[in-house]
Amino acid sequence: MARFKSLADQADSQEAICDYMYYREENKYMHRARVLISSCGKNQYNRILNIIPEISTNDAHVYIEGDAQFERDYYLEYSNKFQEFSFISGTLLIKARDRWGNSIEIDITNES
Repeated sequence: MARFKSLADQADSQEAICDYMYYREENKYMHRARVLISSCGKNQYNRILNIIPEISTNDAHVYIEGDAQFERDYYLEYSNKFQEFSFISGTLLIKARDRWGNSIEIDITNES
């Protein structure tokens, strides 16, 4: 079971999602972006998918509309309450776990 992040970590993650949303105008709404998932330094998944970022008071989510392979191995929703987000050079990074409990990093970069 995922553990709640501290309020400071939640605020930092919410700021990262906000930075991603305002990096490019289309990031504020549902848009297509490259989703690269790695674990232990190896690429596990690399596709262009629909991304839906959402921010409300003290709560932020990123929804990923994936294909069958994505839905089998990964979650469709990531939240600042349970995952760690950061924003670096136009890429939103999410530290999370897959459905099997393995540590993963999800990199979301605009399709270009």
